[in-house]
Amino acid sequence: MEDRKTSLTFTTKPTAKELWKFSMIYANKGIRGGVNLILVGGSAFLLLTRWDMLELFQRLLLVFIIFLFVIWQPAMLYPKALRQAKELEKQPPLQLTFSEEGVEVAQGGEGGQIPWEDISRIEMVGDMVIIYGDRAHASLIPRSSMGSEEEAFRKLVREKLPKARCRGV
Repeated sequence: MEDRKTSLTFTTKPTAKELWKFSMIYANKGIRGGVNLILVGGSAFLLLTRWDMLELFQRLLLVFIIFLFVIWQPAMLYPKALRQAKELEKQPPLQLTFSEEGVEVAQGGEGGQIPWEDISRIEMVGDMVIIYGDRAHASLIPRSSMGSEEEAFRKLVREKLPKARCRGV
């Protein structure tokens, strides 16, 4: 039998940039992301291929659609991420310990154990790991903070969660 650590512990306190990235991922997930992509892509395609045929109002409308999803949405999510990061600065860091039994979440001496069955999913997106406890709660771990334990983490998650509940792991 392979000799491996019985638990992996990661301490995290998300920055405004990490919270903003998470907000962008969440805002462009599923159907919303598909609709955003179709609207932006379609608008850009029409502007580039039909510029001469479009009326001024149509051009402005297409530019506005692109502006809305490419500039406005990200710009509106960043101040929210800054506020969240300032609130998190007042709190102790979050400590997540992954073991055979589940995930222990602790913050400032308080916490609890979440069995693997109660974790809705774990995703590795870009440079972060997102652990969803339920639809309303998620924890972020920057992959850079995992260091040499990233492969052991991936193995443990793949072992404990069905493939449908671990994306990119």
